[in-house]
Amino acid sequence: MNNDVSDYDLFSYDYSKYWTKRRYEDLAEKHVLNKLFKKKSGDWFIDIGGSYGRLGSTYYEKYKNPVILDYSAKTLMNNYEVLKNKYPNINLIAANAYKMPLKDNVFDGGLMVRVLHHIENPEAYFEELKRIMKPNSTYIQEFANKVHLKAIIRGLLKGNFKIFSKEVYEQPSISVTEGTGDNIEGIFLNYHPAHVKELFEKHNFVVKKKIGCSFLRIPFLKKLFNDEILLFFEKIIQATLSWTNFSPSIFLETEVKKKKIKPHEYQKLEDILACPACKGDLEFEEDIAKCKKCKKEYKKTDNVWDFREL
Repeated sequence: MNNDVSDYDLFSYDYSKYWTKRRYEDLAEKHVLNKLFKKKSGDWFIDIGGSYGRLGSTYYEKYKNPVILDYSAKTLMNNYEVLKNKYPNINLIAANAYKMPLKDNVFDGGLMVRVLHHIENPEAYFEELKRIMKPNSTYIQEFANKVHLKAIIRGLLKGNFKIFSKEVYEQPSISVTEGTGDNIEGIFLNYHPAHVKELFEKHNFVVKKKIGCSFLRIPFLKKLFNDEILLFFEKIIQATLSWTNFSPSIFLETEVKKKKIKPHEYQKLEDILACPACKGDLEFEEDIAKCKKCKKEYKKTDNVWDFREL
């Protein structure tokens, strides 16, 4: 299976523009996360694929040292000043989610929203994720649901019963424009909830809670009602129907189960960084990080460390 990445920098793609007409979905997702993070706290936190910090308000007050990791260095650099003004303790890293430049057992909490559909090799990603998370830490995963209600109805009308299989469904490239340029195929994968749960269990994550989201993501409803009305009913439906798989988006709260370790306190970002290629220790000199083991060098540009490794 491939470990290809979706490189938004190739197209000068501004992800914030994607949300200008999706305020309802934005509010619905933040409502879910505010509930899940309500009683959470800790030291280091990682938002994988966090882009311009859309979800920062849901976890920033809960964790002392939040980190946004994203493959788009341009997005991080362009939003650095705004993010630091809004969230002074935020740290930004440009890196590949398959090869994160981070030491083992660092994070008390983690999050990935609207990114798993770009992950062609979830096995490799979850293995890397397990490595950087502390024992008993909390990780929240959102994913595009293959068997949401509209997809089931559409599949049954077409006589397509494969919709119920656990096999990953790849949306046709013609319908995927997010983060792509002309004649470039986008990666957009929809997952069966049972398949995602199996992936977590295989990599020693225990699913603690499931919450459906964006139940009312239907064009004619969005034309009839304003975002506040939609959110009002969304909250009711989330509270009553999240046990189903009807929603197009699903959030899972998970807990990492692995051997306990001696706690280690890290004071600053450089303390938790490691070579993405070999996981060796780094030595820092101004805006250069050099691996003591494999000798590879990485640079900090416009306040953002660039550790992108394919």
